[in-house]
Amino acid sequence: MSASSVVLRGIDARTFSEMESFVKDLEARPVERLLRDLHELVELPITKVSLVSYVIHAKFRAVEAEEKAKMRDSVAATYEATVGEAKERVGQILDRLR
Repeated sequence: MSASSVVLRGIDARTFSEMESFVKDLEARPVERLLRDLHELVELPITKVSLVSYVIHAKFRAVEAEEKAKMRDSVAATYEATVGEAKERVGQILDRLR
């Protein structure tokens, strides 16, 4: 499976302007697609994972309780399917959604 455009943008982002563009792409992405790409996004460098976590948390705060439960379930499923350092990173994102 090839990486999504947001993952590729995250990989390529090096300058402040590119990081800003990466965040705007994350913010514009529908929640479902963002969560679908989470297993790849948590493999990015920790600074970029922090940006991903921030955007997911902001989207989480903006939705109703039913959607929050779906988001938590999706992140929890990714957590269960992930290993190593990536699992820790997903766990940190999951902790923010409580």
